[in-house]
Amino acid sequence: MRLAFFGTAGFALPILDRLLASDHEVVGVVTGPDKPVGRGRKLTPTVIKQRALDEGLPVLTPERLKDQDFLDDYAEWEPEVAVVVAFRILPREVFDLPRHGTLNVHPSLLPKYRGPAPLNWAIIKGERETGVSIIRISEKVDGGGVVLQDRFPLDPTITAGELSEKASKLGADLIVEALEGLEESRLKPIPQDEAMVTKAPKLSRDDGKIDWTQSAHDIHNLVRGLHPWPGAFTTLRGKTIKLFDSHVINEWSKGRPGQVIKVDEEGLYVVTGDGIIVFRELQLEGKRQMGAHDLARGLDQLKRGRLGD
Repeated sequence: MRLAFFGTAGFALPILDRLLASDHEVVGVVTGPDKPVGRGRKLTPTVIKQRALDEGLPVLTPERLKDQDFLDDYAEWEPEVAVVVAFRILPREVFDLPRHGTLNVHPSLLPKYRGPAPLNWAIIKGERETGVSIIRISEKVDGGGVVLQDRFPLDPTITAGELSEKASKLGADLIVEALEGLEESRLKPIPQDEAMVTKAPKLSRDDGKIDWTQSAHDIHNLVRGLHPWPGAFTTLRGKTIKLFDSHVINEWSKGRPGQVIKVDEEGLYVVTGDGIIVFRELQLEGKRQMGAHDLARGLDQLKRGRLGD
């Protein structure tokens, strides 16, 4: 089939690559405008635009999806179906244009975790499994009928970055399967149960601030769920410290939450509201990331400090 691809983030790239390698014809790509990057603020295309240009595909980068010029240019591609991955909310005049409608690859077990950060929130909330859903786009954001869904267990050590790679590969398999079903008129969208909806709102840097009164398990999930962005952090005497590579020790300590009780070659040991959490890697503001033991050698207050103060 002739298909148009909508995507911006790196999560969408393996899915675009799979579609390019399939028997379907990608007739064009819609992605975000170039943005300034780095110290020189050089205008840089999205990874999706760059791949499309490398493949010689036409690219549209609209500021507004309701602009008539964009709608006219999009219509000229004459797509039979569109595939959307990690993009903006589409207006009806866009998602209804292809003859077979528009499909969305969403990395959660819908109706759970509707929103822009489903992978992160599944980890933060301590889910034991997640998956990928293929839905028909409707006016209700992430609320269209589910045409395909697959699930897998969540490793208790996986980070959001690692989970993104895994979900993207699964999404690539599922969207090809969905397109085959669409060609053969086998797709039967199943309405989502609105009573089961949970949200996955956009993340901000403030979401990474650690509350040491929470349990070690909850903090461990936060650290994993916010890696690589925006990252979990705390403060020590007015300085910000990012924390990475955590694990939980189910032991009680008489120290107050946030209290550093030990630093050794295994990492930084911190008391929480329930249990002890250990961080192998730290990053002091303005410095590079390093092993907790190495950082503590040059930062005496870390060895006897209370984080969050």
